Amino acid sequence: MMVLALAVLSTPFCATIAGIVIWASHRHESLDDAALLRNFLFVLILGMMLVWGGSRTDTVRMRLDPQFRIQTEIEANPVYATVEQYAPDDAKPLREFLGAQMARGGTLSQALLQARPLLTSLANYRLGFTDQESRLSWGRLVADTLKELRARDPVLCYRVIAAQTLDQQTLAQAYSVANTEAFQQAVVRIYESADRGMGGYRLPDEKPADFNQTALEFRAVMDAIDQQFGHAVAAQIARKKLSEPPAAPPAQMCAARIFQLEAMLKRPKATAALLIDSVLR
Repeated sequence: MMVLALAVLSTPFCATIAGIVIWASHRHESLDDAALLRNFLFVLILGMMLVWGGSRTDTVRMRLDPQFRIQTEIEANPVYATVEQYAPDDAKPLREFLGAQMARGGTLSQALLQARPLLTSLANYRLGFTDQESRLSWGRLVADTLKELRARDPVLCYRVIAAQTLDQQTLAQAYSVANTEAFQQAVVRIYESADRGMGGYRLPDEKPADFNQTALEFRAVMDAIDQQFGHAVAAQIARKKLSEPPAAPPAQMCAARIFQLEAMLKRPKATAALLIDSVLR
């Protein structure tokens, strides 16, 4: 479509320029029509070639071809590039989602905000393959995010921990710029670390967690939630997916999840990493 439009629009322009060039070059000469026509066609074809060549440069295509611009911007983004490098199967739905958002007029930054639930789900799935420090960093990010949301809107915080679908306007305004940057950097780290983990690499200083001890620590955390927030809240927080209706007001439910994550992060490194993985993945 772009090629056809360019040919249609550039032909009269190039013909006009060719006519001006021939007139300026031969206005004091007497040439027969055949010679003028040959010179005109030569200049016209040269002009068309120059226009066509210029149109194939990335700079021009970015302006003339929306699909090419969208594709180029997505591929240059560090988050997408990392996902594409380490998990092409994950990159396909992400690319389709970002492309659809941008095709409706949004910027890549806006599209990435809308893609946050998808990126969160993809990163959580790979959490079990990452090194312990990456899991702890992800857990801290989640806790910090929930604290930021709770301070702004406890209902929104609860909706996030309950994995409820958020509309576009809510997603566009939910997270601060700093939190968004931290989230995207964390996603990159998760994919890089998970790729090493899937390849069998383990950091030399990492010691595997004791599953029995981790189970005891999990129980201790949940008992602390029970004592501070009540049995009903603890029972809901212990589940992978929070049920409806919430056992307590949104602010309290959100506080309980933050308490859970921060209590787990205080445990020894290996235990804390396994606990975070069990809660978020």
